[in-house]
Amino acid sequence: MIKRKIAYCLATLGVSIGIIGAATTNSKAASSAIPDVSEWQGKMTSLQAQNLKNQVSFVINRRQYGSSYVDKYATNNTALYVKYGIPFGEYDYAMFTSPASAKTEAKNFYNRSNKSAKFYVLDYEQNNVTSGSSKAAVLAWYNEMRSLTNKKLVFYSYQSFATQYAGSARNNFDAQWIANYSAKPTIATDLWQYTNKYYLAALGKYVDNSKVVTHPASWWTGTSIASTALADTSAVTTPKYYHALNAAKQVTVNKKIYLYDSKTFSKANRVKTLSAGDSVSIQSVTKRSTGSYYFTTTTGQYITANRSYVNE
Repeated sequence: MIKRKIAYCLATLGVSIGIIGAATTNSKAASSAIPDVSEWQGKMTSLQAQNLKNQVSFVINRRQYGSSYVDKYATNNTALYVKYGIPFGEYDYAMFTSPASAKTEAKNFYNRSNKSAKFYVLDYEQNNVTSGSSKAAVLAWYNEMRSLTNKKLVFYSYQSFATQYAGSARNNFDAQWIANYSAKPTIATDLWQYTNKYYLAALGKYVDNSKVVTHPASWWTGTSIASTALADTSAVTTPKYYHALNAAKQVTVNKKIYLYDSKTFSKANRVKTLSAGDSVSIQSVTKRSTGSYYFTTTTGQYITANRSYVNE
């Protein structure tokens, strides 16, 4: 009888502890930080990384400050993220001066990055472009990265700068990470950097912190496959849509599609039927808020960028 009572009490206590533990875990999950980290936060230790794992949804780590400067602790920090199972992305603080240097900067960034990164970010908040347009440079960075990897590409800036210097070029990216500390951004935003004064206990420092807006944390930390140049080709997942222009700026129709005079592909907006084998000259590719992509032709009309219907 006494043993049963003791067993019952222990079981009840165990359930209570389990409920409290679950509540604590859920509370942590709900309040998990999404910090961006650079050498300014110091060289991370193993103990800090272990503590960090329980305090973040994922981390965005700086890899370089333009092509000529590599973050002092990027290699150390990202190795610790991998070791302790902390999801992370990497960012390039842009210093390019032209479309050509943007392409070089992107290539250096990718080559230096830790290939366990879940996504790559163009941090564009300082305009140094002196040759060509800033929008063309942003697009050149994107196109070079897209040629190197199938992982998610993210555009970062603060709201006013994004609209002035990146314009529509940022719409090619898979997501936009926008900083605005006074209020929620009024432009398209998937990840919102809302403060630069978040105290991250694991590091004992104040950091920039963000919160998801349109995609859950699982979208950011989901598995992506690297480009065929650096991965087993049998494991590569081909995207459903073309995300960038090819060198020829031309696509060939695989099967019957329509040319539209509006970005809304409705029956009323069809202007021409295209057949398999037809060649179409294109000038840009754009991502819709729904996740699909379409091409703008050199005649100012529109066709799908779905690989099932067109081929580069």
